[in-house]
Amino acid sequence: MKKLLLVFLIIIAMFFSYSYQSPIMITWEAIDSAEKHLKNPPKEWGETFSDLDWNDTPLKNVSLSLTPKSDFWSKLTNRMNWEVTIKNNGSEKTVVIDAYTGKLIDIYGPLN
Repeated sequence: MKKLLLVFLIIIAMFFSYSYQSPIMITWEAIDSAEKHLKNPPKEWGETFSDLDWNDTPLKNVSLSLTPKSDFWSKLTNRMNWEVTIKNNGSEKTVVIDAYTGKLIDIYGPLN
């Protein structure tokens, strides 16, 4: 019984260490993912961001920040989000994506 418990604890420790140190997307991948999400927003948002012109946006108008997620498990495993803010045509749009997968979490800015 003690060996089974020891094996179980080792498996949990290995899982925790793997999830704690998983690789984060680099900044260029985060910007590309944000661009993809703004060009193809969720269907319920319609054509909200159709006025965004990436060719017209200099890099000084794009800012990134890596922020921690707020739930208990994410704090315990040090999970992060990328927040990509784009200033273009007098408006400021912020895309929040998962820092590991690039999955869209939220878009806020001109509508909120």
